[in-house]
Amino acid sequence: MHRAKLPHLLVATSLTAVALSSGCADDPNVPPAGVPGAYHATTFALASGDQAVNLLALGASLAVTLAEDHTTTGRLLVPAALAGGTAVDESLAGSWRQSNDTVYFDGPADTFVRDVPFLIRGATLTAEQATPDGRLEVTLSK
Repeated sequence: MHRAKLPHLLVATSLTAVALSSGCADDPNVPPAGVPGAYHATTFALASGDQAVNLLALGASLAVTLAEDHTTTGRLLVPAALAGGTAVDESLAGSWRQSNDTVYFDGPADTFVRDVPFLIRGATLTAEQATPDGRLEVTLSK
């Protein structure tokens, strides 16, 4: 089985975070509708060419709770075998904001979660990101 390398995927660039945070402010006086809640990854995959690696099946996990006050809690776990030899265990404590049909995360953990916009699709949040290692696909479900 092809093992994807994830170091480039899990370490984000500061420039992307700055660009996202500067262009996506929401009105803190308007309560979010339907977005807050506990989410867990139901899709967490890395596709490269015609091969896709199901990271969930190989032990990775992603869970995050979006509170009404725009704070977040949660965890991103990726086994060492998938992350270039060093396991990833990052807290997703921080904040979230909504702009139209998109959710953006912010927090101290420098991972793809804070750099990728998540589209609101009913009770799910979906994201895709092109990386040097392939295309990352994530679906978070309530």
